[in-house]
Amino acid sequence: MISVLTTAGSRALDRYTVRKRRVTEVDLMRNAGRVVAIEVGKLLRGETNHHVLVVCGKGHNGGDGIAAAGFLSSWGYECTVALLGKIDEMDEVVTTTHGEAGIQVRELALPDEIKWSEYNLVVDALLGIGVDQSLREPVSQWVQAITEFIGPVLSIDLPTGLCTDTGQVWGGVVQADLTVTMGYPKLGLLINDGPDVCGRLVVADIGFDAAYFDEVQPGIAQFTREDFAQAYRPPPRRTFKHRQGKTLVIAGSRGMTGAAVLAARAAILSGSGLTVAACPASIQQLYVPAMPEVITLSLEDHGQGMFLPQHVTAIRESLAWCSAVVLGPGLSRSPQVKEFVQALFEHLETPTLLDADGLTPFNGDLDLLTAADVPLIVTPHAQEFALLFDHDLQEVMADPICALSEVQAYFPHTVVLKGAPTLTLLSTGEIVVNSTGNPGMATAGSGDVLSGVIGTLLSQGYSADEAAVMGVWLHGLAGDLARRCYGTPGITSSHILEQLPLALAEFDIIA
Repeated sequence: MISVLTTAGSRALDRYTVRKRRVTEVDLMRNAGRVVAIEVGKLLRGETNHHVLVVCGKGHNGGDGIAAAGFLSSWGYECTVALLGKIDEMDEVVTTTHGEAGIQVRELALPDEIKWSEYNLVVDALLGIGVDQSLREPVSQWVQAITEFIGPVLSIDLPTGLCTDTGQVWGGVVQADLTVTMGYPKLGLLINDGPDVCGRLVVADIGFDAAYFDEVQPGIAQFTREDFAQAYRPPPRRTFKHRQGKTLVIAGSRGMTGAAVLAARAAILSGSGLTVAACPASIQQLYVPAMPEVITLSLEDHGQGMFLPQHVTAIRESLAWCSAVVLGPGLSRSPQVKEFVQALFEHLETPTLLDADGLTPFNGDLDLLTAADVPLIVTPHAQEFALLFDHDLQEVMADPICALSEVQAYFPHTVVLKGAPTLTLLSTGEIVVNSTGNPGMATAGSGDVLSGVIGTLLSQGYSADEAAVMGVWLHGLAGDLARRCYGTPGITSSHILEQLPLALAEFDIIA
């Protein structure tokens, strides 16, 4: 997985590299300037008759911009550096970099001192990491001017105005066409407003010492295609259905049979060898035509259309048979269902995923979940997370990493916080950011499909942590394939379902 940096982590990595690798901060700044200059050249297609404006702050982000301007000038580009402040206010590292670059700097206060129409591209080197409040003048005025600029904008490390640690924007922010971030992705580029304002993201190697990550506590990482390919185990050539996972889906109620169908079909289509769907008898006829490959376990409900506490006894035999349980999609929130879920949970002895209405019975009372000694995955969206873990919803949405970090202190199981992107808290304490998916997946039933996918991976022997991050990534890939076929607005959960086998086919190597 690719390590993801916060403000503190970025600064610590910088210090560690300088201390361990016998490189200087000037070396790192020079390297950063070179990669930025290369990306500028790509944007301008190598046509050196273009005029580039580099807008710099007084910190090290500005130093990276000055270094980039030095390279661009030496390659024949016409380059102007506008500095908010004075050269003698910059620290020794930036001053040394400026001397090496050998370029003139215009010390400016306000953006109206620039004739913006003269430039073909703007480099935003105002502020890098560490923004945690609304921009002040004159920085906010420069950000507004860059926003109004007609032409490509490249931001260094992060667009100015974007919070490194939360991806939030409190006021103005640079809308970049391309962001070149140094060494590793910054968290704020991946969550909340980050993906909307950073444009295309390039992660550039400037010589940081990766050994740093061997010496720090589990942090934040991004799960990628390479990670899935390395972890995924294709079916062996001589396999059989019992060996490919036996998944029990306990889901659905009158009016919400679709949730059960989606979860069960997702289990089948993502590779479950045998899938059983427990269902209230009065609505069984709605399940069978929609999923002929799934076995149904009919439970007499006397026409109530929901699971009842007395169903626990009948389900226990299937609990002993299956290799993973998916519990919750579309169950309803009636008192009887709550009693059923709590009673059933006490008998679980196999890896289990709890989703949707399977979480509700434990809101504010986590003792039973916390004490569970089976591999357990909970998959709430933000509101369900807030209710389950007694958090403020707005705080969860604004800073999901902080919310997950707080939960990690007392909850020993895997938590999948569904969103854009989905974040997974591993049992080790590490938080994983997903790298697949698109806005079209914000559609009813998408989470039910995810439950079935993760349930299958659990049934096939993957650990809870593995099943969660792999399932989330695969689900997102299926959504991306659906987007190619149907476009963002028209994606439905059924479209995601139909793409699951095609997503897995990309990794279908016979063992």
